[in-house]
Amino acid sequence: MKYSLYLSALFVLLLSACNVLPGQEPPTSTPAPTDTATPTLTPLPTETPTPVPTSTPDKTATAASEATETSDSIMEELDSLLGDTDIPYQDGHLLWKQGKPLMVSMKGPGWDYVEIDKDLVGKNFILKSDVTWEASGILMCGVSFRSEPNIEEGKQYLFDYLRLSGLPAWEIDVFQYGNYQSSITKVQFSDAIDQKNGDTNQVVLVAQDEQFTLYINNVRQGRYFDSSKQRTEGVFAFHGAQDSGEGTCNFENSWVWALE
Repeated sequence: MKYSLYLSALFVLLLSACNVLPGQEPPTSTPAPTDTATPTLTPLPTETPTPVPTSTPDKTATAASEATETSDSIMEELDSLLGDTDIPYQDGHLLWKQGKPLMVSMKGPGWDYVEIDKDLVGKNFILKSDVTWEASGILMCGVSFRSEPNIEEGKQYLFDYLRLSGLPAWEIDVFQYGNYQSSITKVQFSDAIDQKNGDTNQVVLVAQDEQFTLYINNVRQGRYFDSSKQRTEGVFAFHGAQDSGEGTCNFENSWVWALE
């Protein structure tokens, strides 16, 4: 009952506030005209150029392409030098290629070496290098191969260019503990070797089991054998020996090609 009286009183108050009594029509009035707003132009969105996508270099693909080009270039060298031989270089692959020159510097009497790559191990292979020598006296520049890991003391084969007084020569020997053990070829004199200071001589050494075939400046020097098979595989190093004064052996454009 109280709730309905409250609603009736509220209804009367609302009508009084509007000056309208029950049963009376509210007066009508004509609304005043209002100004119509002038429509505004909506700006079109600014066109943003879509950036052209840039390609991400594929380092793996680039390295593979460069390796293929290098192998193709070496294969051309081998075709030119060994194409008419029985050396099965066509079935091989690249083991290592030199990236920067490697130099052995000495003050005689003395001997020194520089490792090629401690992870590079060769058994049957073809090695090529361009060797430049500078010295005031007797000098040897060469390659240690199939060596035990300790280059200074391990058993190994050595190829050496010998720049004697007016007699350029070469040899392949076996060394251990830094001392001569035996010779595979003995000293071989060759007029294919350029012996002046600053001259560069290219060596290509082929190692196949107990067979060793040598080329100097593209001239075949012969095939030699070691039936004792002192070492069947091992690591590589470049080395040099100086009789007196100072000398250097610089090695460039080198690579090792594995024979399957």
